[in-house]
Amino acid sequence: MTDQSTLFGLCVALGIGLLVGADRERRKETGPTRGAAGIRTFAVYSLLGSVSVILGGGLVLAVTTLMVGAGVLVAYQRTQDQDPGMTTEFALLLTCLLGGLAIRESMLAAGVGAVLALLLAARDRLHHFVLSVLTAQELNDIILFSAMALIVLPLAPDRFMGPFDAINPRAVARLIVVVMAISALGYLAMRSLGPRYGLPLAGFAAGFVSSTATIYSMGERVSRQPSLMSAAVAGAVLSSIATIIQMTVVTFE
Repeated sequence: MTDQSTLFGLCVALGIGLLVGADRERRKETGPTRGAAGIRTFAVYSLLGSVSVILGGGLVLAVTTLMVGAGVLVAYQRTQDQDPGMTTEFALLLTCLLGGLAIRESMLAAGVGAVLALLLAARDRLHHFVLSVLTAQELNDIILFSAMALIVLPLAPDRFMGPFDAINPRAVARLIVVVMAISALGYLAMRSLGPRYGLPLAGFAAGFVSSTATIYSMGERVSRQPSLMSAAVAGAVLSSIATIIQMTVVTFE
């Protein structure tokens, strides 16, 4: 490991600590009940993880993480009456680990640190979206789609089976995920732009993926809401146009 890469890793670790700590600092209260961790604490813990890796690699980082975890537990015991959540405590622990990761995988650590800071900063928006914008049915649909895309699809065997080897479970699962994604896209477009413009726009965009799946999705939506017939037909037609455009571009490349 060169001195230059070590210095770069330390700078990344410091940046992660400052970035995450800045959000936590804004949410600290004043007085004797103020939060235990702010911008300085996050920066120090991130650098502590980096120095641990430099001095002894993963073993020293593990010991440091245990010490940080013990300190986090003590801090939580002191503030749990005022704030029963553990977001700051776990963010502090993760920041220490990211500081250690920055020495060996700087770009990965920076990316994860940015995502962590974004999640912390978007707390109010995320809470409002889940509690006030999403309905219970929409949340169930998101969970079902995530299970299909992240669990069923990767685990489905990619080989032909059944009578005459005519069925490929991976292809079937992929088609189901595509149909669900197109339905979700249409629903989001409807909520944002209304059915008159949302469904045709969603159909045109989805046509670049699969016009067959788009037409099926539009038909399924009309079977539940016949009043959407005109918008769904427009979306189905535009999906076919999108497929023709795609084939034309591929043919002349």
